[in-house]
Amino acid sequence: MVILAVIVASLLLLGVIVWLGTRMVAHPDPNAVSAGGSMGTGLGVFDPGAARAREDIDDHKNQTEVVPTPDEDDSLPGWKVDLHRGTVKIPRSE
Repeated sequence: MVILAVIVASLLLLGVIVWLGTRMVAHPDPNAVSAGGSMGTGLGVFDPGAARAREDIDDHKNQTEVVPTPDEDDSLPGWKVDLHRGTVKIPRSE
C-alpha cells in the first residue's frame, strides 16, 4: 500500500512539473523567468566549476576596453585622432 502511495505521489509530482514547465514555455512572464533562474542557480551546487565558468563568460560579455582620451597638447609627438571622422594621422619620423 505504501509503494502504491509513493508511485501515485511521484506521478502527481511529475505531472505538476511537466504542466508548470509547459506553462513557462508557452506563456513567459517575469515569474517564470525567476523560477527558471532559481533552478539554474540550484544546479550550480552540483557543478560549481561550470557555474563559475558561466559567470566568468557573462562577465566577459559585459567587459569593455579602456581607451585613453586623446591629448590636446600639440607639443607631444604622437598620433592625431579625429573621433568625429574616424581617422588617425600618424606623423612621419624624420
